[in-house]
Formats: sequence, structure tokens, C-alpha cells
Amino acid sequence: MQACTLGKTAGGTPPRADAIAKNTPRCNYHLTRKDVEMIFSGAPYFLLEKGKQDQWYPHVIFPFDDHDPTIQSLWDRRALPYASYTLCTLHAHLPIPAEWSIEGDAPGHLDRWQPTGSPKRASFDVGMFEVPNMLSMNGTEPGSVGFHYFLEMPVADSLRFPGSSPVSPFADLLRLSTLPATEVYSLMEHHNDPYALCADGTVHSRKTLLLEGPLSWKRIGVREIDLQHLVERLQTLKNLRYEILHGEQAKTILDLEGTRELFSGLFTKFLYPPSRFMLMEGEEPYSLQSQIKALTLVLATPGAWIDFSRVEWRMRIGQVLWELPPHAEQDLLDPSMCEKPWVHPTLERKWFLVQMVLAAELLLRLDATVRVGLLQNSRELDISAKDIHDFEQLRNAKVNWDMIAVRRLMESFHFTSNPVHPPAPLRNAREKQSVHHSFLETLTHRTSSPATTGDESAWWKCHLAPEYVDQQLQGLFVFAENICWPRLDELKQHFQPVFGKGKSAAVRDAYNRPVRRAALLTANKKDHSKNTSSRSLSSRPIMHLQYAPNDPEATDIDGWITRTWLSGLVLPGDGISHLLMATILENDADAMALLGPRADLSGGFAYRGRSWWSKDCIVGRVISSLGGTQVCMGWIASHILPQDSRSMEALDNTWVEISVKEPQPGPGKPRIQQGNKISLESTPLGLGDVTSGAFSLPVDDAHGQEPLGKIDFQALMFDAKRPPGDKPPGMVAPKASLAFSLPSGRRGSARTITFPLQYNVQFISSHECRPPGGLLSYCAPVDHDDAEDRGPRRHRLRGHPLHRSYAYQVIPLDSLPDMVESDRSWMMEGIMVLDARGGREREAFARAWCASVGQHAILGRVGRTCLACSIREARAIKVGVVIRVTKLCEG
Repeated sequence: MQACTLGKTAGGTPPRADAIAKNTPRCNYHLTRKDVEMIFSGAPYFLLEKGKQDQWYPHVIFPFDDHDPTIQSLWDRRALPYASYTLCTLHAHLPIPAEWSIEGDAPGHLDRWQPTGSPKRASFDVGMFEVPNMLSMNGTEPGSVGFHYFLEMPVADSLRFPGSSPVSPFADLLRLSTLPATEVYSLMEHHNDPYALCADGTVHSRKTLLLEGPLSWKRIGVREIDLQHLVERLQTLKNLRYEILHGEQAKTILDLEGTRELFSGLFTKFLYPPSRFMLMEGEEPYSLQSQIKALTLVLATPGAWIDFSRVEWRMRIGQVLWELPPHAEQDLLDPSMCEKPWVHPTLERKWFLVQMVLAAELLLRLDATVRVGLLQNSRELDISAKDIHDFEQLRNAKVNWDMIAVRRLMESFHFTSNPVHPPAPLRNAREKQSVHHSFLETLTHRTSSPATTGDESAWWKCHLAPEYVDQQLQGLFVFAENICWPRLDELKQHFQPVFGKGKSAAVRDAYNRPVRRAALLTANKKDHSKNTSSRSLSSRPIMHLQYAPNDPEATDIDGWITRTWLSGLVLPGDGISHLLMATILENDADAMALLGPRADLSGGFAYRGRSWWSKDCIVGRVISSLGGTQVCMGWIASHILPQDSRSMEALDNTWVEISVKEPQPGPGKPRIQQGNKISLESTPLGLGDVTSGAFSLPVDDAHGQEPLGKIDFQALMFDAKRPPGDKPPGMVAPKASLAFSLPSGRRGSARTITFPLQYNVQFISSHECRPPGGLLSYCAPVDHDDAEDRGPRRHRLRGHPLHRSYAYQVIPLDSLPDMVESDRSWMMEGIMVLDARGGREREAFARAWCASVGQHAILGRVGRTCLACSIREARAIKVGVVIRVTKLCEG
């Protein structure tokens, strides 16, 4: 490729040197700022921005195009297809009107968007986002992710906040053995004081804490709370927050109650008064700061509450609210194991609502602190730098996610309650039952009084009335239509009794009845025993759907998964895709009868002659490039049925769990933790001199796809293994592979190439660029015979120039079968460019090869991203492969 200079746009002044040739010194001049701005107009620039808590946030900017809003809005992702899907993210985004949706790839036009009643003002910024960024979950290419999502995967919430280990019964004893004797005696003396076990180093077991009752709750500062007080307070805080966001005038919780009233309400109804050790010298005990400190200290108590920073809890928030025990999951309380008077089937629900009301109290106090104490510089509320520092030291990710969860809860429900009648006297036999006590508790144990326990069913009298059922139901239908669900009409008919504002009474009744499990699948207790997929099974979304066809009390929204989606109680993260598919399955009687209630939502399933694959599954990411596939919100629908690799029989009406390995990580830290290195190693100016001779213009060969000939997809095959006695049908596949037919050297003959899908690789949509508007001026080499041919020639640029520091090599597809995982001599330092233009099967062939050898790949579509920008983005995110795919109008 020739080095060249770029002329001005048509009608502009001529270039400084209108004729250069490769290796010609007189043409190798230094590019000016104006030259750079012109030739790199429309080229994306990749960088990381430093945020709080050592977090880095990816960005793509166009530094040479500030004047052009059409270039600034270029994307590498698909817009969210419907308004209710925005629940998946905490990142700023344009509001989507509820009546607007995307079917398939139909783009939205920003000039048609209208205001949708969004908040008039902001509230307290929690400073947390879901990781990875869910706005970038759906790349422009099917089965792909965007730049932001891929970069954040190594620091995903599922990796940053893994599941906690079981608390050892000897943990207290081991901890005390490391402390001085005086400190041990002090701990024993104050063991039963309020807040004594909040920040003393104890890691609680939530289930044990609940079983131990009010005395143990006191040790973390929590009172035995009256249901009526809690419900009224939740609704009051919900109404206040709505006024804060949507009211005509700015207000805070201090406009409703003074600091002393707030203190009295909090510490007489919900918490015990702060202990002396919690107050700094000279600190006002009634101050807002002391209240914030107490609330944060309680909510941050290790192990005492549900931790929504863990992604699996974000999906199961509805299970805590609506499903009666016993549960299939072992980390939820089974009250039948204890007969203490305060232990009842709604205890988990009660504890969750207590957690939420405390989080709401904290959220609105923090909002008042920022608005009044900082922004309005109030004399009555003096906020010092030390106050801010102390709060930052106390709060953690768990507390932040509490505030995120309660915001979503208050947005989703209206809270009411029925009067609670006094409980019946309890039998002495139950009062004498006991549970395991910690070491310190055995020394200081006191019997908790049963007088304050209340009716076992009292906490079902806290009524949650959802407010956005119609919008959520419409979002479910959009999803079902986009993935071509075969029984969409039956699904709509099933929900007809609850659709429409006139049916709200039926919805309220359904939400105020508990979900009783039809049966527990005992085999599923082994689900966490081994790793068979792209993620560890501790976080695999294996759900047990509600299926009770013979239950006369069943309603149209009887499952907790269905209630979670229809209420909008969806916490940010990738759980939204699992909830959408699980809701469809849970409400399709035919699918439930054929597939069964156990759903592995990170794998795939075949049903009625078609297959559906989670984008968590490598199979879905590879076959999504083939014709006849539809993609929506993390699910891929395909007409391809898997086959048994031995019998070649189609596998239908079954779940499939795939076994894969993670690709070998490169040396050093993940790219997102390398700060400015991402921009330094992918800058359009390259590494080295900025002269005209240092750049070339890489273009796609017009005939690059011809030598291999036509590639035909043949089959998706599995080594099928059905677990013994597995009912309903399911399958674990230790090996999945794709077979293709390629022409061989002999005329009319073909050979079969099979790629095992053994690595959990990702495909990243290249970020869109726009070719510069300048003209390329060049001349033929200096030794050309015809002098006329050495005159200047002018052509419009087909892409952006590429600096010579970015090494790459074009690899023909017919070389891929010989480039196997066992022999990695084909590995190179530069970027491998796979020319997969010419058809969808060629792209699937290249994707399957990547999955067989463990190589992530950039998907650079001709006409959307030039070759140079695709190579630079691969360098930016440390990906070794670029797959060039056909221009949309050609494929």
C-alpha cells in the first residue's frame, strides 16, 4: 500500500505537496495540525476516564469533529428496543417513549423522540453503575457486544462481588484468639449492646441472625418493627421522593420533618438510639450526620442483609418478596428448621422490607445533605469535609446497591397494609426451642421475649400494588415478537385478564398472595457442584419456574419471576434478559410441559423445531451470524436445531448446557485497568513520527473473498449426555461443534471442516466511523516510464490512514483449518485480519474458528467501519483478530 498525502476537500486550496511516492524523501513531510484534523475526521478515539473508587470508564470520542453532531452520535451498539428495557442500566440515556419500540434492526430516529415525563431534577447520586455497561450489551452485529461492555467484562460485578463463603461456627473463637485480653473482655461486656456487632469484625450469617431473633437484631441496632409503621413510612418516603423529582418546587425530607423529628421517628420505631461510641467528641446526637452514620453502619453490617451487589440476588429479589419457603435455593431461610416463636414463613420478607425502609431513610437524608448542606450552603446544616470523608469510609458497594434497590422498589409499587390483629398465645414447647449460638452469645445469652413477634402471616398484610404492569407486559410482548416466539398469540391470550387499567383489582389480589412452589427438584441441589459453562455455577442463572397446571388457586401471574417482571422490580444488570425469557416460559403451558420447570438461562433450548440461545452461550454468539436468526435483549432465536454428533438425530424440546473454557488472558492487567495506555496504543497518530510517509491507506481487497469459494453451513452438533433420571428433559454437552462444507481441490468435490466451540470468546462490534471528506492526492512511482502517469491523481478517501506502527496481516479463510489450538505457531504480534466477506456462512466460519482456538474478535463491517479503525480498536482492547464482514447491502 502506498504512503500518500491527502488533499483538501473539493473546492478548497490545493495540498502542499500534490505528488508523492513511496520511499520518496521529498514527499515525506511532517503533517500539520490542519492535515491531521482533515484526514482523521470521523475517526473514533478510544480512552478511559478515571472515576471514583479506582474505577475506569471507557469512552469513544471524535476529537476532530466537535462541530458535527451526526458524527458525535455514531454508535457501536443497538438502541434498547422498548422503554421497559431501560431498567437494565444506571447509565444516562435518552428516555424511550413507552409507545415506541424497535422490531428487529429498525433504527429509531432521534427527531421523533418526545419528552416522556422524566424527572425535573436530579436526586442524590449514589455513584454506582452496573458493570459491564448494559447500554453496550447489544452490539450492532448480532451476537456481539460493544466496546464498553467488552472492556468492563474483566471487572464485572459478578467477579468484583462474588458470593460469600459460609460462615464458620468457630469464626468468633478464631477472631477472639487474635485479640488482646482487655479487648476480648470489653467485647464480652458490651456484646448485647445496640450496634455492638455492626463493625467489630463479626461476619454474620443472615439466616442464623434471623433465627436468633430480636436480641441478636438489637446487637446490630435493629428494633422489632411494627408492620403498620414500616408500611406507612415506606409510602411517605415514596411520595416525598416523587415530589423531590417531579414537584414544582425543590424540596427535601427536611421540608417534611426537622432533624429532631427525624431522629425521634428513626430511633424509636426502627433503630435503637446511637451508642456513645458512635458519636465523635462535640457531635450533636440529633444531627443529620449522626443519623446517616447510624443508618450506614447498620446497613453495612457484614452478612446481616441481602447483598444486591451480588448479581444473583438482583435476579431473586422477587423470590424473597413472593415465594413461600421452602425454597430450592439453599441460601434462603427454611423456617421449618426452627420453632422459635419469631420464626415464621414471612420472616425473610419482613427482613427485606426492614432493609428497604432503612435504605430509603438513608437515601433521602443524603439527598437533603447534598441539596441543603452543600448546594444551598445552609447554616443550619453544616457539612464538613470530614463528614463526607467519614461517610465514604463507612459505606460500601452493598450499601450503595441498597439505595439503588429501594429506589426501584419505590418506583414500582404503592404500599398499603391491613390492620394486624394481636397474635395468639404461643405454646411453651415452641418457646423452648433453640438454635445455634455464637461463642460470645453462649457466654452472654439471654432469652428473647416472644411477646413482640406478631402474627405469622402479618407481613403478607403489607400490600405491594404494582404501577406499571401494562408497560411491562407490552415490553414482554415486544421481546416475544422479536425472538419469534411460536405461541405469541397464546401468550397474549394468557395475560388478557390482567391487561388494561380496568383489571387492576385482579393484579392487586395476585400480588398480595404468596407463591407456593408446586414441587422442589431435589436433583437441582447438585447444580453448584461443577463448572459446565462460561460462568461459574455459583452465579449461573438456573431458575425453577412456577408450573402447577392442576392447582385450582393458580392465577395468571402466579410465579415470582412473572411478578418481578410485570412489576418492574428489575435491578440493573444482565438479569433482565433472564427474567424476560423466564417469564415467557413460565406462562406458556406447552413449553413448560415439554421443557420442564428447571431453566438454565445461560445455555439454550430447542423447542418445537427451533432453538433459542442465551448470548452468555458461545453457541448463540457464533450461529447468530447465520441467516434466519433474530436477536433481542441477550437472546438469539434460530431455525437451526442441534444434532446428536453420534446419531445425527435432531435434539428437540430439551435444555442444553454447554461446557467451555475461558480464553487465556494476555500478560499484565486487563486493559481497563491500564489507564491511559488504551489511548496511547490506539491513537490515530500512531506511535512514532507523524509524517506523510508513516501512513498508508489500508483497503479491503475487492477480490479477497474469491479463492476459497462458497462455504456452506452443515450442522450444529453436540455430544449429548442426558443426566440419569432427569425429568423433564435436559442435556449436558461437554462438546459442541459447527460443521462446514468447503470446496476441495478436485472439481465438484467438497470437504467437511468441523470447529469445536470450546472457548468462551466474545465478538465485539467495531465502532462506526465516517470516512474523511478530503481527496487523496498521489502520483505513480518515480521510475514509471510514462511521465503523464506521474502527474497528480485525486480520489476520495475510502477510509482513514493507518500508522505503520500498527502491524497487521490479512489471513485468508482457507488457512484457518490448519491454524489449530494445539499448534500456535501461527500466533503473531500484530493483528490478524480475517476476510470473511461474501456471505453469512463465511462470517460464521470465522467466528467458529475463533471459538475453537480462544481468540476474541472485532467484527468490522465494510461500509460501517474502515479497516484502519477496526485495527486500531483491536489494539485498544487487546484483541488479536479483526473479522471483516460484508457490507449490509451486499449480504
